[in-house]
Amino acid sequence: MSSVLGVTVGESAVRIVRPIDRTTPSAGFQFQVVDTGRDDPARLAAQTLGVLFQTGVAGEPIDALGVVYRDAAQADRIRKAMAEQGLDRFDLVSESEAALAYLRASGELCTDTAVFYDLGDSGLTVTVVDLPSGEVLAGRTDTVGGRVFDAAIREHQLGTNGVWLPDDPATVTEFDAQCREAKEQLSASDAVAVPGAAGLILMSRDTFDPLIAQCVESSARFVRDIVERAGRDPEAIVLLGGGAHIPLVQEVLRSWLRLPLVVPHEPELVLAKGGALLAGRPKDSIPGMTTRIVPPPAATERIARPAGAQAGVSGFAATDRRTEQRTDRIARPKEKPANAADADESRSWLGMLTARGPRVSGKQISGAGLAGTALMVVALIGVALGAGNSVFGSDPVDESAPAETVVTTPPSSKPSPRPAVAPAPVTTTT
Repeated sequence: MSSVLGVTVGESAVRIVRPIDRTTPSAGFQFQVVDTGRDDPARLAAQTLGVLFQTGVAGEPIDALGVVYRDAAQADRIRKAMAEQGLDRFDLVSESEAALAYLRASGELCTDTAVFYDLGDSGLTVTVVDLPSGEVLAGRTDTVGGRVFDAAIREHQLGTNGVWLPDDPATVTEFDAQCREAKEQLSASDAVAVPGAAGLILMSRDTFDPLIAQCVESSARFVRDIVERAGRDPEAIVLLGGGAHIPLVQEVLRSWLRLPLVVPHEPELVLAKGGALLAGRPKDSIPGMTTRIVPPPAATERIARPAGAQAGVSGFAATDRRTEQRTDRIARPKEKPANAADADESRSWLGMLTARGPRVSGKQISGAGLAGTALMVVALIGVALGAGNSVFGSDPVDESAPAETVVTTPPSSKPSPRPAVAPAPVTTTT
């Protein structure tokens, strides 16, 4: 037996996905999240994967690895980081290829032309995909994203609710995590209460929505601009990334664009799942896609930031300066045998751990180096990715557990607890 992994390298987290059956996406996936903190995401991903290649996943060697990249610059960073760890057995998969692979395999997208609205922590990528021509038109901006929404909550709380700004960096980090937690809970609840060292964050969706409304509406205009320049008539808009959960985002896009809205199961994991499905496949089995990058025209309206949110990089940022690029892939050499001693250590951890592993931070990995503690920390990931419930008919996941590795299958319905009160968070250091 062997394992296949798909990986996304985000600014806030590295997500590692393992399909239960790579030929049957409906069988479900297991995943693990590694928080990046202040670590370099590409370097952290390479370190994590380097140890997983040594230890295997639940005692199984890694047979194929698909690492998803956003643009040529990120692909170069990933190559460099992987080379520093001595890793050359992986495929680079573009975001559009990864998204299409999973959405087609799962049956969640049945159209030939669609718009991908990928709202992540660091920014928004809008992609118009036209399968008949094999062409992809992509544009990106960092003036809307999860961190921008977090900043809006942060400034609102400091300005109106008597929450004090912490003096020490560790508490500031916890306060930022509170704001992020409030945003995420508001996707499923009308009101939230998130306690922490800086005070209690109280917020309702009625308060949150106006803070980000202008920003979200401007992002819809950005989508319309990309679609117009693509010269295509999309049949649907697909929401990807963690921002897809935000109700206002769905409402604005549905009303402004007048297109059927597709929100996949676990939109933040779609790209990693697609990377796993494409990992190790022959190049000629994957349809070639030509990517045209949308240049940032001076006349295009800028996306407005939420009131109170601090500005970052201004204007529209194209994903690459070239007007046209081919998606590229790295050939996989023959597999090298894993180190026997490391495999024995991995098996010893397997007998000590429960079926679900804890959330792992980048500091735990990068701070410990690639031996000793780091080997044991990443072994937790490898074991957890190989554990969990079976697919349909499995026991429900215990949401109170601190683990982040779970078996996921498309649910028949989504619960919406109202209101939600977060448990007191544990201080996180990065």
